[in-house]
Amino acid sequence: MVEVNDLVKRYGNHLAVDHLSFRVEAGQVYGFLGPNGAGKSTTMNLMTGYLGPTSGQVLVDGVSVTEDPERAKRSIGYLPELPPSTPTWEWRNTCFSAPGSSGSPRGSGRARWTG
Repeated sequence: MVEVNDLVKRYGNHLAVDHLSFRVEAGQVYGFLGPNGAGKSTTMNLMTGYLGPTSGQVLVDGVSVTEDPERAKRSIGYLPELPPSTPTWEWRNTCFSAPGSSGSPRGSGRARWTG
């Protein structure tokens, strides 16, 4: 389950996420719809711990993403449209670092690089 409670993200004077709250129960699927600049990507980055909130809280299975990110991320699977990277980072780094990065056993991912 994911709980978002009174989530706020500011960039200077710009309010990107404005006191957002919702709950997603286990087994449910939700989507974000809205125009460019509405805060969809920012909200996902806050929920997955890639960004820190200005205020508010995100809980994943009862674990705070900001207080215990390593534990919370064990229950998260997220591949952003533009993953955080460096200029030399390649797509295969994202695909093949993901299975072990959140605490799942090494080798548990099904993907395999053969090239």
